[in-house]
Amino acid sequence: MSNISNKKRISLIKSIESALDTRVISYMSFYPMDDYVLVPLYKQLCSIGKTKRIDLFLNSYGGAVDTPYKIVNLIREFCDYFGVIIPFVAKSAATMIAIGADEIIMGPTSELGPIDPLVKHPIYSDLWVPVQSIRLCIDYLEERICQSANPKITSSLVHTITDKLDPWIIGDYEKSIKASYQYAEALLANNMFKNNKERAKAVTKIMTESYFSHGYCINRKEALNDIGLNVVNAEGDLWNVIWALYLAYDDYLQKKDFSSIMEITEARVEISDV
Repeated sequence: MSNISNKKRISLIKSIESALDTRVISYMSFYPMDDYVLVPLYKQLCSIGKTKRIDLFLNSYGGAVDTPYKIVNLIREFCDYFGVIIPFVAKSAATMIAIGADEIIMGPTSELGPIDPLVKHPIYSDLWVPVQSIRLCIDYLEERICQSANPKITSSLVHTITDKLDPWIIGDYEKSIKASYQYAEALLANNMFKNNKERAKAVTKIMTESYFSHGYCINRKEALNDIGLNVVNAEGDLWNVIWALYLAYDDYLQKKDFSSIMEITEARVEISDV
């Protein structure tokens, strides 16, 4: 049964490659992305070799702030044109990968999200925290003090909360926010908007500052019409194949109890939680 499933996925990948005249690397993950993915990615790229176009079939809820920039630059070492195919979800750090592409292929269920990468909680190692959370917490506490009928009492209550915030951690989170802005602008300015640096800055500001929910859904219409990203609508047979491949991976990962998979037509790498 597993071999039949593998053959089905490979057949779907080949269909996408034929339709787009590209080589496809699939990366499906339900675990926060970090640099651990770079070694299997490099192995897959070496198997493909230098080629005209590569598309990354991407499903991820995000991850570390530095990893997307490395992924985009690594893939671009092997191709002249880079596309990202989003069957369902590419949030946060995964959105950063998408904006580093020349084009983003999206369908009815495809979602980008605000650029708000995750960092590991300093105490609870299995908990990943959106980097904007600390800043918003402080802003909220300041607002409560300013609006309080008795600021002194409110300040004393707030102090018990802020006293638990390590200045080093706050500073580190603030650096992550600034780094995400820097990476996003560089990815856009060097790739999708390489001929329009001001547009790259404007889109970066939108993606990093305009949304308050980490899980906000940026669908293909908003990505194209409101933000101005180079979005290609996947329709008809192409979208049917993309969605079928997503469902095949989702089914496979659930049955195998793996958190991530990276696959090309020649080989696959299954990645368990680390």
